[in-house]
Amino acid sequence: MDGSGPSDALEHWVRETAPRAVAYARSLLRNSTDADDLVQDCYCRLLAKADVYDLPRDGLKLLLTAITNAAINLRTRRKPLFRLVRDNADGTEQADDPPDDLASPPEQMAMHAELATAVAAGLARLPPQQRAAVELKSLGYAQQEIADILQVSTTNAGVLIHRGRQTLAKYLAPFLNGEDEP
Repeated sequence: MDGSGPSDALEHWVRETAPRAVAYARSLLRNSTDADDLVQDCYCRLLAKADVYDLPRDGLKLLLTAITNAAINLRTRRKPLFRLVRDNADGTEQADDPPDDLASPPEQMAMHAELATAVAAGLARLPPQQRAAVELKSLGYAQQEIADILQVSTTNAGVLIHRGRQTLAKYLAPFLNGEDEP
């Protein structure tokens, strides 16, 4: 025997898809703890039905669909009146830090940090399905794949992407045009 079996294939699939799944969930929820828990729950549900699904072939689409639905459910179910722990002192959500690039001048790093914060704030303003569609598009998914993941028609996926981008562009316009506040 070569030692590779169904469990090895599933382990390989989890290792291969986990970084994308976690990044996607974090982009939707903007909270790494909630995202990690949500992804783990989605993996557990899918792996419990590994005999029903062909996870190495269809698993990523099923996983991203499960993450999208779970994130939407979590966000609509949990609308807090206040939060005990805030990401920043002023209560705003904190964007991911820019990559450490020692060759970049400080001004460029500061501008990248400001843009990342503005994009994160703009994305946070989008409805969950629009945010999911824009995030999936930015990850390189085709419109049909986005429609399948979000369980909407291809046309509706296009509308979600278009409206999300349009709203994000309006929000970012002041920042990109050099004005004071986005």
